[in-house]
Amino acid sequence: MAVGYVRMALAVLLQLSVWLPVSLQCSVSANQTVEVTRLLNIMVQSEKSSAANGSTPNPSILLALRLASYHDRDTERCMLGRLQADAVKRVEKGLTFSSGTVALYCLAMQGCCADPSLTPAPGLKGGKKALDLRKLLERKLKEEIENIDSKHVPLTSYYQVGLDILALCMMGRPVTSHTVQRLIEASDNGGFSHGEIYSVDTASVAVLALTCVRRSINPPNPVVLRLKIQNALKRLIKNILQETTSDGLIGNLYSTGLAMQALSVASTYNCSRTFQTVLERAGSGSFDNPMAASQITPSLENRNYLGLNKLDCKEFKKNPADSPLPLVPLAPPAAQQGVLTVHYTVEDGLRYTFNDLIDVTVPTGSSLLRVMEEAAKISPAKFRFTVEQSSWGPFVTSIQGLAGNTEERTYWQFLTGNTTLDQGVTDYKPHDGEYIVAKFSKY
Repeated sequence: MAVGYVRMALAVLLQLSVWLPVSLQCSVSANQTVEVTRLLNIMVQSEKSSAANGSTPNPSILLALRLASYHDRDTERCMLGRLQADAVKRVEKGLTFSSGTVALYCLAMQGCCADPSLTPAPGLKGGKKALDLRKLLERKLKEEIENIDSKHVPLTSYYQVGLDILALCMMGRPVTSHTVQRLIEASDNGGFSHGEIYSVDTASVAVLALTCVRRSINPPNPVVLRLKIQNALKRLIKNILQETTSDGLIGNLYSTGLAMQALSVASTYNCSRTFQTVLERAGSGSFDNPMAASQITPSLENRNYLGLNKLDCKEFKKNPADSPLPLVPLAPPAAQQGVLTVHYTVEDGLRYTFNDLIDVTVPTGSSLLRVMEEAAKISPAKFRFTVEQSSWGPFVTSIQGLAGNTEERTYWQFLTGNTTLDQGVTDYKPHDGEYIVAKFSKY
């Protein structure tokens, strides 16, 4: 028994020796920092506008700002207060607060050196003065796992389950081996795929979560779980790398940032081609959506969410900041002249109840949302649609009265030709003569 135990322990240590995190030096040089600074300014300005409008704060943006080299400390402190107040409001009023959103709130608060279990809540029901987001997250993760056990799918998604595990682990909370095993099983059995599309985002969050859990397990116990996690990490890293395109993007443009974070824990990753492509696309404005900026800026400085607990709390609380954010004037969008025509189709791809085409003429440089609005004006019965606000901007929820459903896993997919769009309807700018299809689909 003792001999077998020692052999297993040695096997784990040998495997870990080739998976220790290393610094790949894949970060912007001194003359490239202006691009990161520009993206940081975009996020800061968006959050200042959000605060002025009373909109919901975005925890992903606060995470990115906290991991950056330069800071607008006033904006970060304001965001922390808004996140805390919003969390309390959601709980008090029973508003939607999914497990993954709770996890992001907890991570963002940790990045600001605030304890999520002591979220200020004056006037909370029951006479409590603080909201314990940690306990709330533990309960929500338990519900996710129970749903997986009974129905073989989480209540939300495996992406959110991965975020839940990561946030709890970063708070030093134990995550059960059963929970970890369910995430590993999903990664091995197609749970990270939507049809034929592999979710690089989900796999990347899983890598960060499992890496955190692995580091939290003190060897040699429990050696079996540690070995399972290590083997799962190898498979996940391999799967993510297989999604690398010829120009270095991983999955698509907007999954590349999280993928770079995940791959930063693997010593075998060569990031040079990916890094160069991302910098080029950043320079062309591809990450000017604040949420897109938040996903890529940590990777541009070779940082990841696992570094949140290493941030200096003293520098966050004092004023002024040691490294204030340089102001970079944001250029107004270039004036566009002329018009273009888009061939726009809406199609029920599940029950085939309708398939309608319309040609829409809009000013050059218009967004897909503008195309949809014009189509709805011309023929409301066929092209009317509804949206909900999301962290990425307006999210199309229904077209022609047909709405997506999370329980049935249906949604509106947008394609150009046969290729799924990797930008939202406000960010994507169709070109003249392009065929755009909105297709009701399953994920």
